[in-house]
Amino acid sequence: MKEKKEKKKWGLIVLIIIIMIGTSFSFVLVGFQPQKDVVRYNDLKFVKHPDRWEAKIKDRNAAFSFLPNEVEDIPASGDIASRLQNRLEIDVTSDSNSTYKEAIAVAQHQMGLTLSQYNIYVRRGFTSNNTFNLPIITCSDSTAAVPVVYFRHGNVTGVSLENNCIIAAASINNDFIKVKDKLLYALLGVAK
Repeated sequence: MKEKKEKKKWGLIVLIIIIMIGTSFSFVLVGFQPQKDVVRYNDLKFVKHPDRWEAKIKDRNAAFSFLPNEVEDIPASGDIASRLQNRLEIDVTSDSNSTYKEAIAVAQHQMGLTLSQYNIYVRRGFTSNNTFNLPIITCSDSTAAVPVVYFRHGNVTGVSLENNCIIAAASINNDFIKVKDKLLYALLGVAK
C-alpha cells in the first residue's frame, strides 16, 4: 500500500514538472514570435506583411507596397484624386514594347487587386495592337466616367494630368510600384 502511495506521489511530481516545463517552453516560443510592424499615418494603421503593407480604409483592407510617407515626394500635378474617385471603372494602359513592361504589369495588377476591394474594375490594355489580345486604350479614350491611367517611362518619376489622361511616369522599374501607390492613396483619400 505504501508503495502505491509512493508511486502516485512520484507520478504527481513528474506530471507537475512536465506541466511546468511545457508552460515555460510555450512561453519562450510565444515570446520569440516575430512582431508585426505597425505604422500609423494620420488616423490609419498600416500593418506590415511579408510582401505588402495593409490598412483598413473605408471599412475594407487595402494593400500597398510603400507607406504614404514613402511616396509623398513623388510630384503630382493636376487634381488626380477627383479624376479617380467615385468611379466604377478605371482603364490602365501602357506601351506593349516598353522596356519596363514587367514592372508596369505588376503595378497594374496590384492596382486592380486593391481596387477590386472597393468594387472598382480596372480594365487593362495597351496603346497599340498587341499579341496579348488586350484592348487598345489610349489617352483619347479617357472620359469623366472612365479615366485612363497611362503608365509610361519618363525622365522623372511623377503623376500628371494631360488633357483628360492621367500620366503615371517612372524613370526606373521600382518607381512604377511607387507611382501606383501614389495613385491609390490619392484615390482612397489617404494623401494627395
